[in-house]
Amino acid sequence: MRIALVHDWLPLFSGAEQVVAQIMRVTGPSDLYTLFDFLSEEDRDRIGAKQIIASYLNKLPFCERYYRWTFPLCPMAIESFDLSAYDLVVSSSAAFAKGVITHPHQRHIAYVHTNVRYAWDQTFEYMAGTPLSRSPLKPLLLLLLHRLRIWDSRTANGPDVLLANSSTVKRRIEQVYGRKSFVLPPPVSLEDFPLTVDKDDYFVVASRLVSYKRIDLIVDAFAQMPTKKLVILGDGPEMAKLTSRATPNVVFKGHVSRSELIQSISRAKAFIFAAYEDFGIVMVEAQAAGTPVIAFHHGGSRDIVIEGHSRAPQTGMLFAEQTVECVKQAVEDFSATEKAFSSYACHDNAKRFSTQSFRDRFEKVVEFTTSPDFRRSSIELNERSVLELAQMTDGRGALGAALV
Repeated sequence: MRIALVHDWLPLFSGAEQVVAQIMRVTGPSDLYTLFDFLSEEDRDRIGAKQIIASYLNKLPFCERYYRWTFPLCPMAIESFDLSAYDLVVSSSAAFAKGVITHPHQRHIAYVHTNVRYAWDQTFEYMAGTPLSRSPLKPLLLLLLHRLRIWDSRTANGPDVLLANSSTVKRRIEQVYGRKSFVLPPPVSLEDFPLTVDKDDYFVVASRLVSYKRIDLIVDAFAQMPTKKLVILGDGPEMAKLTSRATPNVVFKGHVSRSELIQSISRAKAFIFAAYEDFGIVMVEAQAAGTPVIAFHHGGSRDIVIEGHSRAPQTGMLFAEQTVECVKQAVEDFSATEKAFSSYACHDNAKRFSTQSFRDRFEKVVEFTTSPDFRRSSIELNERSVLELAQMTDGRGALGAALV
């Protein structure tokens, strides 16, 4: 079977590129199409593609400095890829990749990290954060985002199967595209974070210091809890602002090595996460190390953290609002019930998100989608997840029969 992978762009090897690498482990070395490719040779080897084909936009001078601002040109560029020679197309999309043009004889699986957030539910946050919204170019920017929404909606009908990386993205797909999707969490390299049972007396944050991560809430909360220590790992444009308001019990370590980051998360009594993220791989990494997670009760945290009311052992606490008071209360509640959290339970919880689990489930989806019995209508009408059904059978025929 001839397989092509399509990914938005390759600026560096991070979480989305890890997904592509694990998909490539299932499909075997395949051709990878992308809008921009800025990877080092080492990172290209980590992905494992047969070859990487970049769009004509990749030839723009110094495009690595401004490639995100080329979004008005990206729909046309992604549609320029001729994929007619392939039997199966797999797209990894947070914006444009799902919009490739396919033919009736092909099957298309789209792994959706999210839809184009700055064109949909985060439009107003995006407009508030860009200087263009305060210039004469604002009407043009609004028009471009409007046209992007139209294109994004149209191309959502192309894939045969939509996979969402979290229940939040699944809901967004239903809300924006009106289509059914199935949750397949991204793969996490759990072996990098071995179980650590002995914890030190501090809480930890690991994040790029940008405004939407809401590190300010955590810093202000700990200013009201002077006996509790907070360690913040990471750097970013908010560093000066955050350090100016921090109290002595808050320690900023800036950018640290991978080994120090792992050590700091593993030894912490709890990991704190105040952002609204679609998934949040770092929360899984903390759980793998046996570290409980205190997080905002929206986004990927709801998929990752097991609260006390569940039948499974508790692995963290979720707070309802992004406020200083809620963060403070959650930390104090955790401290009062700290013995109820088991590092072993946290570690076992993280196994749900292993790279092997991802590959096993994705392979079943490929088998199902390429089966002669496959019908898109059977997915839309079926109430159970294709991923759940995929785990019930090893045969294509039985899976197809279950859905028809």
